[in-house]
Amino acid sequence: MVAVIAEALADAESAPAGVTITGLGVGDSLVTVWRSYDDVREAVPGYRRVVMNDASFFTDHFPPLNRPVRYEVEVLSGPSGAARATADPVTVHSDTGFIMDALLPHNAVPVVGERRTNGDVYLRSPALSSLEYNADISIFKIMGSDKPMALFGQRMAEMGLDTSLGTRSAAENARLKNLLKSTAQLVFRPLPEWGDIGLPGVMYLANAKATQVPVNVLMGGELTWWDLQSDVVAAPAIRVLTATFTWGDVAILYNTWGDKQAAVEAAAAAAGEAPTWLFDLKHPLG
Repeated sequence: MVAVIAEALADAESAPAGVTITGLGVGDSLVTVWRSYDDVREAVPGYRRVVMNDASFFTDHFPPLNRPVRYEVEVLSGPSGAARATADPVTVHSDTGFIMDALLPHNAVPVVGERRTNGDVYLRSPALSSLEYNADISIFKIMGSDKPMALFGQRMAEMGLDTSLGTRSAAENARLKNLLKSTAQLVFRPLPEWGDIGLPGVMYLANAKATQVPVNVLMGGELTWWDLQSDVVAAPAIRVLTATFTWGDVAILYNTWGDKQAAVEAAAAAAGEAPTWLFDLKHPLG
């Protein structure tokens, strides 16, 4: 019987969630993992129509913050046939939002709604104040009529989202600058209390232009504005692969592979669990 468990992971740098799937059966299963919150239901990026065998654990690097999230596993085909399973709701708590690289989840910059300390990257006061919802409209004049005909395309997702940011330290400004230079597609995870325009918990943003405005550099200060106008786009289709550990980590920490496995077995015993392959996948270094 297919089962799924979701949990918030202890990682203050990006506030991810972990999802454990069991009971698929021995053999290839074609699986889609869905994420639901508020009135949104979307596939977890990288987990639409993927192949799993028996059990799996993965990290959702972009869960919505400070709101209940429900994960649903849809088995399209497999040894036991089609099936569905839903985890109990999980809430990933955070006192900051995040702006992140869509393809490098660990390249995350914490964002706060208003400045608290000099080390914050914070939203400027006019940010998140309005949204545009554009639609393609073609107007055709009709001979003999004073009213033209209008053909409408589908109304698009949010456009013109003001995500302008401020920094007051050289370190945080450099970190944000490196993020914006590395990609033009970002993931924005706002907190529920930001704005009154019903922002989704996860927004994939296209940033064609980022304007850096040093405000008081000539007077010896480090205050910098980043003017960012963003359009909401679809999540990238490429699957994100992020190594949780490397062979180098094993070589540094352990003399042999057997020592590494012994550490995993000890961690499993301390947790009251069996040292299964799934436990090893979730705790590769013990």
